[in-house]
Amino acid sequence: MEKRIIVASIISLVLILVWSYFMPHTATRQPAVKKHKSVQHIAVASKKIIPIKKLKKRQKSISISKSVQNIGKISYKEKKIYASFNKFTGAVSTLELLNYSYGEKNLRNKVNLGNSNKIPEIVNFIPKHNALPVKLIKIVKNTGSVKFVYNIGNKLMLTKQYRFLNGKYLFQNTVYFKNLTDKPATFKGFFVLSAGLKPSDAKSEDYINFAPAVYINKSLITPAIDKKNSYSGKISFAGFNSKYFLLSVISPGSNISVKKNGNFVSFLIPERVSVSPDKTEAVSLKIYGGPKKLSLLTPLNHNLNTTLNFGFFGFFSIILLHILEFFFGFVHNYGLAIILLVIAIRIVFYPLTYTGFKSMKQMQKLTPRINEMRERYKDNKAELNKKIMELYKESKVNPFGGCLPMLLQIPVFYGLYMTLLMSIQLRNAPFIFWIHNLSIQDPYYILPILMGLTMLLSQKMNPMVGDPAQAKIMLILPIVFTFIFIHFPAGLLLYWTVNNILTIAQQYIINKKFA
Repeated sequence: MEKRIIVASIISLVLILVWSYFMPHTATRQPAVKKHKSVQHIAVASKKIIPIKKLKKRQKSISISKSVQNIGKISYKEKKIYASFNKFTGAVSTLELLNYSYGEKNLRNKVNLGNSNKIPEIVNFIPKHNALPVKLIKIVKNTGSVKFVYNIGNKLMLTKQYRFLNGKYLFQNTVYFKNLTDKPATFKGFFVLSAGLKPSDAKSEDYINFAPAVYINKSLITPAIDKKNSYSGKISFAGFNSKYFLLSVISPGSNISVKKNGNFVSFLIPERVSVSPDKTEAVSLKIYGGPKKLSLLTPLNHNLNTTLNFGFFGFFSIILLHILEFFFGFVHNYGLAIILLVIAIRIVFYPLTYTGFKSMKQMQKLTPRINEMRERYKDNKAELNKKIMELYKESKVNPFGGCLPMLLQIPVFYGLYMTLLMSIQLRNAPFIFWIHNLSIQDPYYILPILMGLTMLLSQKMNPMVGDPAQAKIMLILPIVFTFIFIHFPAGLLLYWTVNNILTIAQQYIINKKFA
C-alpha cells in the first residue's frame, strides 16, 4: 500500500509540474462584464482612433512654433527607465527598461515595453478638437518631467505633462485644460495605452509575449481583442501582462475600451472635463511599466500583484522567494542562492526525512518475511493483506512512515518550483560555466542528466520493498523524469539535482547507522 501511495504521489507531482510549466499563467477567465455598444464617453473616443498608417497625417496637422522647431529628440532617462517622445504629438514612443535585456548575450538590447520599434504611441492623450488648428507652442523639460504645451484654435490651452517617479517604474501623465474663451466649455478626449503583441517583424527573441489584462469587479480577465470591446465597472488596472513584465494604467476609472489594430492593441480611457472661463482643470493617469516583482507591485495596491500567479501553493512560493532574495543578498549569484535555499529546506525537513528513511529501513528488514507471505497466500489476497498488517503491528512499523514525509513536503516543493519558474529574479541570471541563464533550459543537457543519475543512485541506495513490479516502475521513474524535465529551466533542475545529492548524503548516513 505504501508503494502505491508513493508512486501515485510522484506521478501526481509530475503531472502538476508539467501542467504548470506548459499551461499559460495569465488569467483567461472572463466573467460576465457589462459591455456597452454605445457608451457616450467611449463613443467619443472611438471616433478618434488613429490607425498607424494615418499617424503621419495627424502629426502633420500639428503646426509648431519657431521656439520649438530647433528642438531635436525629446527623451527622459533615469537609472531604470528610458523614454523617448514624439515631438509633435507628445506621445511616449519608446519605454525601455535599462536593467533588463531581451537575452543574456546582448545586454545592450534593452526591453522596450512598446514591444516594437514601429509603435506610434505607447502612452498619450488625444483631445477631440473638431478640426480646430493645433499648434505646439512649447516643450519644457525639467528634472523628472517633460511638458508639451498646445494651443487649440485659441479656445483651449492643452498641456501634457509626464512626471517620472525615479526608481519605481512609475510615471504620471497629467493633462491640463485651460479655457481661453469667455464661456464655460466642456472638453473631451481619451488617454491611450498601446503595445504590440508578438511582432511579425521580430528577430530572434527580441519581444515580450504580452497579453491584454483587465482587473475589473474583483476579477482578472483577458479581454477579447478580435474586435473592439468596452467594459464598465470597478477597474483596478488595465494593460499588458507577460510572464515577467507589466505595462498597465492604474485605477483608470469606470469605463475603458480595448481594440486591436494590426499587431497593436490599444486601451482607450475616455475623459470629459468642464472648465469655467479662464480657468484650468486637470485629469491624470498613473502608469506602471516594469518588472513583476512583489516588492514593487504590492505597495502600489490596486491588485497589481494578482498578475504574478504562483499557483495553488502561492503562500509557500512568496515565503521561499523572500528567502531566495535574502541569500542572494549575500552571495550575489542566484544559482548559489538556490543551493543555499535547498540546504535550508533540507535542514528544516530533516526530522521528517530521518523518520521516513528510518521507517523504510525497518520495512526492508521485513522484506524476507513479507515475500514468504506473498508466496504462501498468493491465492488469497485478502488474507495476505491481513497477515502483512499484523506483521507491521507486531514489529511496530508504520507502513505510511516512509511516504508521509514526502506528502508533507509536496506543497513546499511545488511552491519552490513555482518560485523558480515565475520569478523575474532568475531571468537572464547566470550561474557558473555553461549556465548563463537560469530561467531557460540547460543548453548541453548536463543538469537533466545529472538529475536523473542522482535520482537513480538514490533509489539504488534505498531499494523499494515488496512487489517487484512496483519496484521496477520506481526504477523507470528517473528516466521518465529526465525526459520530462529536459527542457525545463536550469534553475529548477539545479534545485532538483542538489536536492537529490543531499538526499544521497542523508541516505548514506542513515544506512550506515542502521546497517
